[in-house]
Amino acid sequence: MNENILSTADLTLVGMIENKEVRFPLVEGTHLIGRSDTAALRIPLSSISRQHAEILVSGSQVSVRDLGSHNGTQINGAKVDKSTPLHQGDHLELANISFMTESAEHPLSTIIPKVSISWDEVRSQQSEKKDLQSLLFRVLADAGDLLTISREPEDMFEPILDLVETALLKPERIFILLHEDKSHELLRAASRTHGPQDTGDLALSTTMIQQVLDEKKSFLTSDPLNDPGYGGMMSMISQGIRSAIAVPLFDNEEVIGILYADDSRPNHSFIRDQLAAFTLLANIIAVAFTHARYHVMEQEKIRQDAQMATASEILDNILQPVLPPIEGYDILASLEPCFEVGGDLYDAQQMPDGRYVFLIGDVVGKGLGAALLVSHILSWTRFMIGEEWEPAALITRLNQQIFDCTDYVRFATFFIAYLCPSSGHITYVNAGHNLPIMVRHDGSIEECAPTGMPVGMMDGSTYKTGEITLNPGDMLTLFSDGIPETQRMDDEEYGDDNFKKLLVMERQGSLKEIFEILQGELKDFRGDTEIGDDVTMVTVRRLQNVGIQND
Repeated sequence: MNENILSTADLTLVGMIENKEVRFPLVEGTHLIGRSDTAALRIPLSSISRQHAEILVSGSQVSVRDLGSHNGTQINGAKVDKSTPLHQGDHLELANISFMTESAEHPLSTIIPKVSISWDEVRSQQSEKKDLQSLLFRVLADAGDLLTISREPEDMFEPILDLVETALLKPERIFILLHEDKSHELLRAASRTHGPQDTGDLALSTTMIQQVLDEKKSFLTSDPLNDPGYGGMMSMISQGIRSAIAVPLFDNEEVIGILYADDSRPNHSFIRDQLAAFTLLANIIAVAFTHARYHVMEQEKIRQDAQMATASEILDNILQPVLPPIEGYDILASLEPCFEVGGDLYDAQQMPDGRYVFLIGDVVGKGLGAALLVSHILSWTRFMIGEEWEPAALITRLNQQIFDCTDYVRFATFFIAYLCPSSGHITYVNAGHNLPIMVRHDGSIEECAPTGMPVGMMDGSTYKTGEITLNPGDMLTLFSDGIPETQRMDDEEYGDDNFKKLLVMERQGSLKEIFEILQGELKDFRGDTEIGDDVTMVTVRRLQNVGIQND
């Protein structure tokens, strides 16, 4: 007796219909298959005819007959034109729906086992088969161009698909799946399809995917029902897939994705030697792809560095290296940048009426965005000072300008002072900035209290003015938060108190020496910690009285 001819009680059709497993026992009788409500095996899909085919079970004989369906019936890839025997292990296709015949006595898992191979096994595997050696040589030779020719990542997909076709003798479907932005979600980066298959769902179970990604295991299967432990192989049946292969895209450091191929042709099953070759190919592909990504990142960094250098040069030209002099006063602006482009700003300008305006500001953030806002602030303030705007009105207008042209996270702390040189009288607005420090000739200290919110933070903010007087020998220091907030390894900050002590102690020295001493003290305080913010200081010292004028 033919071993494929079994008692009908042992034979069952197994397949997937609308993502649900269907098991249809082949019992004695005639069974209609189709879309009709009267069908014994109903398949409610448009690709299936109402009366698509019938199965006749008589004793130990099972046969299939197509009933003139639109999309046809096949057994093991051969079209069914007349009553055709159906045996254990046969593959029955109705349009695009596939079934396998399963027997409890002869389970399919004993026919063709699933093959898995670890990365270490691939590395250590030696084969005496000339076919494998030839395949590996051809794959490695062709893959060499991926490592030697510089390409954008997206330009690598077609050459990769070509290599896979060579290595696996032109499978029907190929997919490149990659992690997106270091996440664990796999996205289809590229695919290629031949034959009747489409680029629908992949026949990969969640368990298999995790083993490929987490354990760097490669898998192939030539039997969709061989291992129910993977729990997802029924999707192969529904797509008519007879053989599938999945390997990790391992770049020698991490798995960046999966390389997958499958085939529905009866005589096109992948073998273990191809699995090993495919795994090595995927390794070369992953290394090349990672190198291409690094090249893109390097080019982007070069581009950003060039932009930063340009922005830094522009800021250097906008920020005055030497402030306009005032008779009877020393004035110095000093800035130690944290990055190529920072958010600190300073300026000074003589008004037509003789008053001297000096200012300091700190834009939230760093980089090109902060630099752009710095340039806008300096342009606006210089124009308004030239038009003799008074401090409160100027800052109110500046606040509205920044608020109207930026988002809610963009604002700046700001301090502006209007000095009458003859009397030393200062009218100022402190818009949320660090309190400027007045060190008197005798070493006592006063501070310039805040008079309003940072500019650009709230719509319609208004500002008050404050007043203070620079007497002969007094020194007023404006500074950014990069000074008191300098941190060392234990996160302790330099603080306002240490800064005040330094200003008091060095108040008789030159302004340039004071800033150099401050830089040294901050460096010693930081130790090995990198500078975390711009260090900016504007210092004005009154040397002697000048002719008294009305303010």
